[in-house]
Amino acid sequence: MIYLNLMKRGKCATGTRSRERGALLLDMMVSLPMLVLLLAGAAAVAALAFRSAFFLMADSELEQEIQMAVRQVADEARSSYEVRWRGEGCVFRQYRGAEDKGQSTYQVSYWVNVTQDKIHKLVWKDASRPLTGNHALAGVDITEFSCRKLAPRLVEIRLTGRSLVTKHRYTLKTVVYGPDMP
Repeated sequence: MIYLNLMKRGKCATGTRSRERGALLLDMMVSLPMLVLLLAGAAAVAALAFRSAFFLMADSELEQEIQMAVRQVADEARSSYEVRWRGEGCVFRQYRGAEDKGQSTYQVSYWVNVTQDKIHKLVWKDASRPLTGNHALAGVDITEFSCRKLAPRLVEIRLTGRSLVTKHRYTLKTVVYGPDMP
């Protein structure tokens, strides 16, 4: 009788164990969903970080390709004796050497070429020499290319590209003091 009386009050060793019997299960039922929620949050943050890094890389690739292409076209315009705009591209006429003026000339053309994948690339001399759109992870589509005369001996070169990943546009234009443009 004393034994039953002590068990009812919870003072017996076996009585305290019976009260703690579901505590471990209750702890697991509370902590496991919290752990899953924390891991899902960490995974979401990591995925957003990787996506942002990829978008940053695509935008920097767009800027780099446009800058390099404009630099090459501008250098070509500076060293030419004549620049012409023909329908879809620029044609630069140059002398072969400083001493060859008037005797030996050649021309270099830049224009936008459409590939089989419907990507517009700025090309140099022929379609097998693209200046833009060669990066596999972050493609660049050229939307505008122009060379126009602003004043005698001033030529504006303008190039606009669009990233195929982020859909952002980047335009770069420069004015070159060089040959007279007819």
